[in-house]
Amino acid sequence: MNRVSNTLLLRTATAIVLLVSLAVPPLAGQEGKVIDRVVAVVEDRAVFESELELEYKNYLMQKQRTSLPEDERKQVRRDILEGLINDLLMTVHAEKEGVDVGDSEVDEVVERRINENKSALGGEEAFRLQLEREGMTLQQLRQLYREKFRARMLIERLLYREVVVTVEVKEPEVKQYYREHVDELPKRPATVTLAHILLMPIASEPALQETRERIDEIYALVKAGGDFAEHARTYSEGPSASNGGSLGYIRLEDLNNPAFESAARNLTVGEVSEPVLTEFGWHIIKLEDVSGERVLIRHILVKVEAGDGDIAGTAELAERIRREILEGAEFGDMASRYSDDERTKDSGGEVGEIPLESLPEFFLEMLKGVEVGEISPVVRESKGFRIVKVLARNPERDYTYDEARDELRGLIEQQKKQERYKEYVDGLRDLYYVEVKEDL
Repeated sequence: MNRVSNTLLLRTATAIVLLVSLAVPPLAGQEGKVIDRVVAVVEDRAVFESELELEYKNYLMQKQRTSLPEDERKQVRRDILEGLINDLLMTVHAEKEGVDVGDSEVDEVVERRINENKSALGGEEAFRLQLEREGMTLQQLRQLYREKFRARMLIERLLYREVVVTVEVKEPEVKQYYREHVDELPKRPATVTLAHILLMPIASEPALQETRERIDEIYALVKAGGDFAEHARTYSEGPSASNGGSLGYIRLEDLNNPAFESAARNLTVGEVSEPVLTEFGWHIIKLEDVSGERVLIRHILVKVEAGDGDIAGTAELAERIRREILEGAEFGDMASRYSDDERTKDSGGEVGEIPLESLPEFFLEMLKGVEVGEISPVVRESKGFRIVKVLARNPERDYTYDEARDELRGLIEQQKKQERYKEYVDGLRDLYYVEVKEDL
């Protein structure tokens, strides 16, 4: 449902050129010089060539292309122009129908996007420099965002009222679609159900103490003031250091790092945590913003690395645990007692059902000789050491109706929305004046 998706989403470039794609058209260098050209008209409003050109450049960027063959280029530009006309049609109609968006709603979205841009570009200073390069002020950017977001929100509300709520998918339709297309559906991939015991080498006490002293010194600097992003760029040993320690907008549970997640959840916006120890080292965490289920986080990391002796000791422990299981110890009991995976240790170490195609090659090789109910040799990985138990193997097969129902319902719904959207926009073209100035 490509065109509907394009309408519902604000079309912008990647973070590096977020401001470029919203820059105001350049002013004429001399009186009488043409600074833009109208390519289409909807009622008394125009679509300018500069808008079309920006959307085309964004398209190339998203496709990771620098150019297109001439026939394809013309078709893409026609499709983009049609989308811009459709957006303008719906904006005009939404306003005529009294669809309203409050100023406070728009301002909230605008400020959130500006904060996202600051994070993506690496902080306040980088954001300010980017604005200067674009020849814009923050006030101009806010105004541009207000216009774009207001239009988008008007369109979303109009589409919800006139398109989304009119689409209904009934159970018999889904069953019929399944019967008619079951042979065309992708197969359910072969899977394996696993449990594991994860052992991660722990740094020695002297290493912990040395790094704790270093993170405490950094924490004191942070508390003394200054830009957190600059402190992160200077002191953090994590991969996000060059980006001012920003992890972007994330769901904390997706980090699979309970200690980090717990510390971040206790923060209010703008607050900085005390040093927190995780498997990666010591962190100082700053909560920048909250947007629904996602949060904008920055952090400073001082790594704590296990020494050779720590690693060797963990390898010996892993082999001993495996021997005890082979001699009759319960895998689940040993997982609960020894595993460093907090999310699975209290459920027998069970990871769940995993598609074989998603497992790394070395892991597949290791599993080849392990039958259901058996355990693997100790596996050395970047995180540490792992002992795996195979609980079940499931071959590739057709999806059952119950397994496919929700996805098929969504597919049918998408198709119906696309059809309803086309009917709706075609109807608007009959209501309003539309003129395309030339063949692109």
